[in-house]
Amino acid sequence: MNLVWLTLGLFFVFALLGIPIAMSIGMASAAALLSMGTSLVVVAQKMFIAANSFTLIAIPFFMLVGAIMERSGITERLVNFAKALIGWLRHGMTYVTIVAGILMGGISGSATADTAALSGMLIPAMEKQGYPRKFTAPLQAAAGTLGVIIPPSLCMIVLGSVTNLQVSKLFIAGIVPGCLVGLCLAVVSYVICQKNGFGEEDTYKFSFKELGRAAKEAVWALLVPVIIVGGILLGVFTPTEASVVAVFYTLAVGMFVNKTIRIRDLPAIFCDAARSTGTVMFVIGTSSVWSWILSYANVPGMLVEAITSVTQNPVAIMLIITVIFLVGGMFIDGTPLIIMLVPLFYPVASAVGFDPLAFGIIICICNAMGAITPPVGAALFVACASGSVKLESTFRYVMPIVAAELVSILILCLFPQTASFLPALLG
Repeated sequence: MNLVWLTLGLFFVFALLGIPIAMSIGMASAAALLSMGTSLVVVAQKMFIAANSFTLIAIPFFMLVGAIMERSGITERLVNFAKALIGWLRHGMTYVTIVAGILMGGISGSATADTAALSGMLIPAMEKQGYPRKFTAPLQAAAGTLGVIIPPSLCMIVLGSVTNLQVSKLFIAGIVPGCLVGLCLAVVSYVICQKNGFGEEDTYKFSFKELGRAAKEAVWALLVPVIIVGGILLGVFTPTEASVVAVFYTLAVGMFVNKTIRIRDLPAIFCDAARSTGTVMFVIGTSSVWSWILSYANVPGMLVEAITSVTQNPVAIMLIITVIFLVGGMFIDGTPLIIMLVPLFYPVASAVGFDPLAFGIIICICNAMGAITPPVGAALFVACASGSVKLESTFRYVMPIVAAELVSILILCLFPQTASFLPALLG
């Protein structure tokens, strides 16, 4: 245990000094290895092994899909379709935001990319209709993070590599819970707007003609999740191969259908995706070293014994794990948190018989909450920067949004079949 406390202590010291998370994890792990008398060659070996995974090959391709979406005009078409579909309801623009987040999540799987695209377009538009930016910024961040739960999800890809759960099953398991989280966000948004009188000028009227026009313009974008999920279900391709299909499809739509991407734009798009991928893969590599050290110290076994000695109730244990991930997500980004903590808590959940797919989806929702909770809420930072909103002014509305996602987690804890029934049904 001395080894564990040394690693944790050094990590927090490095993080408080402002050193990037990946570097903090790597240096803390290297110091622990030196204290064990182990060669630092192990660091390079473990980082290479972690990155050398067929499952993780999907990450750069889905990152590339996100970069293509930013320049292809797909976002605007999806938002217009969502507005024509449900924008006529009272406080309709809040529902438009959530539905657009679900639709975009079915394409890119990148929370920050989705948040940036949504907030840049919808925050000014919603302000004109009577929604203050201090409310719309966290709402855009929450909608953007729905991509963490809706397939294809980078979070699910990382989870699959850590737990050996089939990524295709995680993808299918995320569909119903993702919609459930969206529904909870819609209810909370309605209550907030009713209580504070937001959106009084939001008076969009339904039109079949407008819905038809918007659907026609968005049809190519709407086909992306159908192709990805349908192809996986039918066994046409694996999730990794689906990421390649998604790249070629969105690129073709951007270049030849929407004609918003030109050949000269491709170098910048590929560079954006490469930078994002490099950051994620570096975090995955250093975090895997940390995970190996914890396994070497038998922390997972001790944790299983400690928690199950207190309670063996699956719901209580999952709520404890949720709280730990929620607190951890306030200080550490989602990907390293998954690689550091999931190998510790997955055996605990398995030991009490909790559904593994429901466990994975709950971790994805915790990851989404971490992206909107300060002080390290990446999606919230992106939304505030995009909408020129002061971060501290949003805290009042962040808490109800987090509460909505906690309700969805509670439902999954009580009824894990919410996540597992669809993969079982589809075989």
